Amino acid sequence: MRTIKNQRQLEYEESLFKGSDPLFHLARQQAQKLGLLGISISFSEASLLRMLVQLANCKKFIEIGTLTGFSALAILEGLSEKGQLWTFEKNPQHAKIAKEILHQATDKSGKTVSVIEGDAEVQLNSIVNEGPFDGIFIDGNKSAYLKYLNWAEVNIKKGGLIIADNVFLEGGVWGDPTEKFKSKQIEVMKEFNCQVSDKSKYSFSLVTTSEGLIIAKKRD
Repeated sequence: MRTIKNQRQLEYEESLFKGSDPLFHLARQQAQKLGLLGISISFSEASLLRMLVQLANCKKFIEIGTLTGFSALAILEGLSEKGQLWTFEKNPQHAKIAKEILHQATDKSGKTVSVIEGDAEVQLNSIVNEGPFDGIFIDGNKSAYLKYLNWAEVNIKKGGLIIADNVFLEGGVWGDPTEKFKSKQIEVMKEFNCQVSDKSKYSFSLVTTSEGLIIAKKRD
């Protein structure tokens, strides 16, 4: 759940993105209807994600955790011409909503997106032959972050992006009490953070959003 530290600040930030494609606002509205807006990334985080994808000149990208398609829309905007996105969503209801929204986006852009329903731990192997990929955005099952990273180490190209949200787990990774996350999830995330900050493998940065956002680039 994203922490709102200053409502007026949040409203101001959101106002700067009123000119965004209406599909972004639709995806946010759908998440709100589901009572899940708090787990969606913000407009400011989406704009950072889009810019990172664009600056890295990504053409083939993966997302784990589609929800209603908000972050996928940002990735699509950042992808280069004829870009491809594979996004994984375990919840059938969320996948259905995302497919409807993202279909409209791809009709406009000419880029392609595949919403793959099911457990990403299993389904990721179904697209191995499409790789290597230019990057991955991880925002799914917290207990599986290490498995996602291990997969990415093999299937993301050298110089590719690995971006991960929710890496603080409400402070659980530094010992704050949290009722939302279990000890196993916290231990997995701590190991994930250690592994992705390994300078021999990655160039690494940590953005101290309320949830924690890791940005890493695989060493060439």
